[in-house]
Order: sequence, then C-alpha cells, then structure tokens
Amino acid sequence: MKGRLLVLSAFLVISSWSHQVYNSQQTLNWSAQKGNAIAQYQLANRYWQDKNRTAAHYWWQRSAKQKYSPAIESLIRAFPKANDDWLKLAVASGDPAAKRQVAMTELTNDNISIGQWQRRWQSVDEPWLKQKFALLERYQKNDNCDMSIKVIAANQSAKKRYLDFLSAVKNSPFRTSNWCVAWSLDEELSCSIGGERDRASCRSDKESDRTVILADKGIASADSRTLTLTPDSSEKVIQHELGHWLGLADEYAMSESLARKFCNGHYEHESLNIIVSGHAQYYSREQVQDIYDNLPWKNEISSWKEIAQQEGDKWRLGSSESRDIGLFKADTCDAISDKQAWRPVNVRTAMEQHNTGLWPELYLKLLRKHQ
Repeated sequence: MKGRLLVLSAFLVISSWSHQVYNSQQTLNWSAQKGNAIAQYQLANRYWQDKNRTAAHYWWQRSAKQKYSPAIESLIRAFPKANDDWLKLAVASGDPAAKRQVAMTELTNDNISIGQWQRRWQSVDEPWLKQKFALLERYQKNDNCDMSIKVIAANQSAKKRYLDFLSAVKNSPFRTSNWCVAWSLDEELSCSIGGERDRASCRSDKESDRTVILADKGIASADSRTLTLTPDSSEKVIQHELGHWLGLADEYAMSESLARKFCNGHYEHESLNIIVSGHAQYYSREQVQDIYDNLPWKNEISSWKEIAQQEGDKWRLGSSESRDIGLFKADTCDAISDKQAWRPVNVRTAMEQHNTGLWPELYLKLLRKHQ
C-alpha cells in the first residue's frame, strides 16, 4: 500500500512539474509572438540550447530588430558571417562599441570616400572616433604650415592607413604641430618592387614637395621628397622614415649600391647623425681636428681630443666607451671597404633599428636646431 502511494505521489509531482514547464514554455512563446524582445531573446536561447540554429536565429533576429543588445551580441557571436548586418543593427540601437567597429570597417571599404566617412561619423560621441577626428583636425591645412604633406593612395580602402600615418606623426618625438597632411586619391598610381631589398617604388602624377605614397607591397623607403610606405609599415617604421626627411641617416649597414652613393657624399638627405671618414687606422692631429670642426654635434663635445685616442704621435678615431656623446662607429658604410661611418652615441637608436623606438635627446636637439 505504501509503495502504491509513493508511486502515485511521484506521478503527481512529475505531472505538476511537466504542467509548469509546459505553461512556462507556452507563456514564453505567447510573449515572444506578441513582440516582447526579452521573451524573443530567451526563446532563442532555448532553441540554441536544443541545437535548433534556425529557430534561434529567427528569434534572436526579431529581438535584435527591437534594439535589444543581448540578442545582437548573440547574433554576432553565433553567426559571424553576417556580422555586417548585425553590427548595423547594433549601431541603430546606439551601441558605442558597434559604432566604433562599423566605422573601423568602413575605413577599409573602397566604396566609401573619406569625405563620406567623416560626414557619417563626425557627430558620434565615441572616444575612438573622437580621437580620429581630432587627428584629422590637427593636421588639416592652415596658414601656418611648416611642412605640407600629401598622402597618396590608389583606392579608398587605404583610409585606415592614412589615419595610421597621422597617428604615427602625432606620436613621434618630432615637432609636428604645424605639419599639414592631406589625403589624395590617384587611381593611376603605379607601384613595383625591386632592388637589393625589394623596396617599393611608385609613380604618381599627384606628387608634391613632400609626398607619402601608400604602396600595396614591398619594403618602405624614403628620399628627400617622398616616403613610400607599405601595409607592413608600423608606427616605428614610419617614424624612422620621417627621421630621414628631417635630416637623420640610417645607422644600419646600407646595401652596397646605397652605401657607395651615401658614403661617398652623393646623397639627397642631410646627415645630422652620421659623418663618414676614410678607413685609415691612424690619423694626424690636424686630421682629427678637421673632423671635429665639421661634426654636426661639435657643440656637445668640449675638445677635439674627445673623439680620438692617442697612440704615440698618431691618433685612432673613436671616443672612449665611457662617454655619452663623442664619436662611435656605425655600420652604415660596412658594405664598402674604404669608408667608415661614425655617429655621436654608442647606443642602438631608432635610426639603426626602428623597433627600439630610441631617439636620443641629442638627436632631437640637433633636429630642433636644424628646423
């Protein structure tokens, strides 16, 4: 008898629980059908747990179209191939993160001009976007431009690279507050790679006194008028190349062809950080004094004797390693045998290896004086 009562009690409990679950499901379905965004989202979650992707997609989408953010987030996470659609829903809902993401995506869209992009996002109150518009405003053309730069690209999809360039300029250690930088599209831009290091080389009819060309391949390079940047050009690479424009030479070993030109004095860049001597082992007092007198950083060294070390009646070029500023060997001319390059510091600077990001205060002082 007790056994039968236990079975009957269990049956009633299960029946009651089943009835409650049924009623709960029925209520949820009813609310979802009536347009309740939260109910639609919850119903979609149940379908997703039951591995019914089609039904989950349907109800998340209905909820998302009512600007319910959790549903939008679920769609983005579960159906990434349609992210453009979901992000537009998120933007319509006022989601700041989605606005930023859509704006970032549009920077690489070839069908959207930079003017259209600016008009669409200018009034959006989102930190990342405000930062980008501050950059554009900072470097727009004005009446006090110390340097005017035209950034040329082959298509509108390079807009992000243009903003990256502006950011690299702003974050550089150089004085750039009065630089003016403008965007220019050249659909006829022609680029190739070649030479000993596969440097990018481009031709454009829109070049100006100072031009940055956004090439699609190769290695970045610089001459006195043009910087050629590639998709791999990081912020530190850009700053290294800007260093050339301002008067700093490479401190790493140049290719043989470049070394023959530069180390023999046939170069377009000024050289505030590198001087070149012969490759003699010893020099006379007069020779050392002459080198000292022509140093761009002469005023930072109190005596010519600080750039050489005496051995008998001769002098060996090079300062003691204990000195902060003097004359130290650089690798610039290593590709040829009859020249030796020298620099003022005995540390690995950004002009030797851009990744160091090291710009000695002396270099910045020389640049300020030169400008």
